[in-house]
Amino acid sequence: MSNQIERTYDVAEEALGLAKTLKLAADPRNLELLYAHLARNNSTLSSDFYAAVSSDGTMSQDEADRLYSVHIQQSDLAERIAEVIYKLEGEVSKVANAVKQSGSDSNEFKKDIGTLTAEIAGAAASADPSVGSILEGVAKIVQSVSETNEKLESQLAESSDEISFLRESIDTIQHEALTDTLTGIHNRKAFDQSISEILERANETGEPVTLILADVDHFKRFNDRWGHQTGDQVLRLVAEMMKSNVKGKDVLARYGGEEFAIILPDTPIDNGANLANKIREAIGARSLKKRRTNENMGSVTMSMGIATFCDTDTVETLIERADQCLYAAKHQGRNQVFTQEMDLSSVPTPKKPDADAGSSEDSDDEASAVA
Repeated sequence: MSNQIERTYDVAEEALGLAKTLKLAADPRNLELLYAHLARNNSTLSSDFYAAVSSDGTMSQDEADRLYSVHIQQSDLAERIAEVIYKLEGEVSKVANAVKQSGSDSNEFKKDIGTLTAEIAGAAASADPSVGSILEGVAKIVQSVSETNEKLESQLAESSDEISFLRESIDTIQHEALTDTLTGIHNRKAFDQSISEILERANETGEPVTLILADVDHFKRFNDRWGHQTGDQVLRLVAEMMKSNVKGKDVLARYGGEEFAIILPDTPIDNGANLANKIREAIGARSLKKRRTNENMGSVTMSMGIATFCDTDTVETLIERADQCLYAAKHQGRNQVFTQEMDLSSVPTPKKPDADAGSSEDSDDEASAVA
């Protein structure tokens, strides 16, 4: 066995041991991240990696997901986009060359045809017997022009199809880059892009914009009891139920861990509060059972904070106000909606919440919802 192969085994064993030390699940995503770090091929990843380790020597799954997204997933996407763009440029170059070549050939053909036409006219006047051979030459040139044009049309059609395919590939890659892999809804990057665009438009039009930040109550406790894989299934369920209530221009995103965000363009805060309560009640009414054992896991509740856009707001101040309202909802007992119009004076300054949610591979122990 070669030294290189043995080295890969050694790194894989190190990755497994490091996962245990950091208290991370030994799932494919985490092991891929740890392997990339231990292989020491990416100094930026390693630097970010050490910064993400907690003081107790562990790493939250949320931090691991962030590192994977930035250094593994986004890196792969960037390479794929670059490859697609390279192919697209090649196709465009092929079309340009074909057009250029066709233009050059056509000019030569026109010159030859003009010369022969003059010869035909002179020959006809003197009854020159060479008229027949000249006409034959004209026919060949015309045929060559026709074949060249057909070849160009065929090449243009093929290149057009290839360009369309490449454009679709770019669209697919961009969609993946803005989609949360666990829940299938928008990810944090998509949220950041959307809220900037929506608030910029609101500044111009004066339309109301409402932001909802929602958090699954006691999710760490749920994960500790039932396991991360079941917790992932619960996050998928919550995302699906929220998605079924979000319509039109509304933007639903996984904000981070077990936290979700909904941007409501052209929506006053009262309507946003009504929607939030509708979602909260629908989720709380679901009884969760473990599919494999049929064990009753109870229900999941959500706390929600709501803020509305003001003229003096930036993206950061709007999010901060919604986050304060979310913290107030949790401070006052959870499973409720708190808006910026309510009294925040008795609510202490929010502390940074623990990042305790993450994604992992599916398993047979899934969570299912029954009415």
